[in-house]
Amino acid sequence: MGNSDISIKETLKEDVKIPEIVNDSLDEAYDKIRKDEVRMKSLRSRSKKRLYRKLGVAAAAACMVLVLTGVFFVNPALAKDIPILGDLFGRIQEIRDNHPYPEKDKTAYENIAKHSEPVKDPTNVAEDQGITMTVSDAYCDGYDLYFTLSLQTGDEELNAADQLNLLCYRDGDPIAFFAWLYVNGEETYSTYTLSPAKSEDGLFVTLVRVPAMNIEAGKFPEDVTVSMDIGAVGAQKFDEPYHEEIKNYERVGYKCVEGSWKLQFKASSDTSQNRTAKPEAENNGFVVEEVTLTPSNAHMVLHIPAEWEPKNPAVVLMDAQGNRIQDESEKIIKNDDGTEVRYITFDHSDANDFVLQMYDKNGEPDENGGPRMIAEIPFSVE
Repeated sequence: MGNSDISIKETLKEDVKIPEIVNDSLDEAYDKIRKDEVRMKSLRSRSKKRLYRKLGVAAAAACMVLVLTGVFFVNPALAKDIPILGDLFGRIQEIRDNHPYPEKDKTAYENIAKHSEPVKDPTNVAEDQGITMTVSDAYCDGYDLYFTLSLQTGDEELNAADQLNLLCYRDGDPIAFFAWLYVNGEETYSTYTLSPAKSEDGLFVTLVRVPAMNIEAGKFPEDVTVSMDIGAVGAQKFDEPYHEEIKNYERVGYKCVEGSWKLQFKASSDTSQNRTAKPEAENNGFVVEEVTLTPSNAHMVLHIPAEWEPKNPAVVLMDAQGNRIQDESEKIIKNDDGTEVRYITFDHSDANDFVLQMYDKNGEPDENGGPRMIAEIPFSVE
């Protein structure tokens, strides 16, 4: 092992004690380098001025990353001990705790982390322009797909950002848009922009959510393939004023780096933890047809009678203890007979007994001056 090899290994040891299985794999990697079994990619024309003597160090570092990645796929628990490849869910949870309006409650995050699976596809990592993007874990319950997305760069200007926006280009269009993705070849979008936020140790991380109501089938199949083709990264700071002199500043930020990051990975839809009930419970024409509780969310199919469809009544869901379960999103299907079907996604709940209340928010108030309740439907999910 040469001086450069020893330096790399010792630097890693400064941050964390290298487990024996990793240590053995590193020694095997260095042996492959000495035997010339590791080939480096051809240098781009603009990089040919670099000293070729550095290639040995680069090969060692690249091989080390590959070896570590392979070890962690087989032994995912080891990944939590490595700062760079470590517990992304922990970083995401910290960002969530510090956010004034977090997307999901703490229990839902913990459930997603518990039931997620490590991504093992070789195309789950993409590197260009000194920026590395990685998909590490994926979770799918048939209704929602979640995956962790991290970004690491040595660019000081990018590292000064609070978040990095991932952007895409349409063919022939010079304007960069917030990135979209593909699920089994179908173009779709996540609930929030693909904008990893900076964690305390400088790694940019996010938990991406793709709801099934965003795809045509309305449910995720058993086997899911997700792909992204990122064309640029825009850096933004939360406390900076809007810069009108920078075109599309809300996306490209104070610095934008163009490149090509193609990511693709597979996920399996696991419905074994879902609880589903079909209460067919009715009151005043409103019908709760189906309810499914997953580790991450609650989902309901609700029928609205024709006489109430134009008034757009409000939906309130509570558990038996009177705790409100906030609705997140809904998809509405209007029928020819004037009725409508609402596919509603609520926050996560571990409860078994619920009460759905419908309110006429646009009509005459009740005796207390609030919206008048027009239906109340109790139901249970075992």
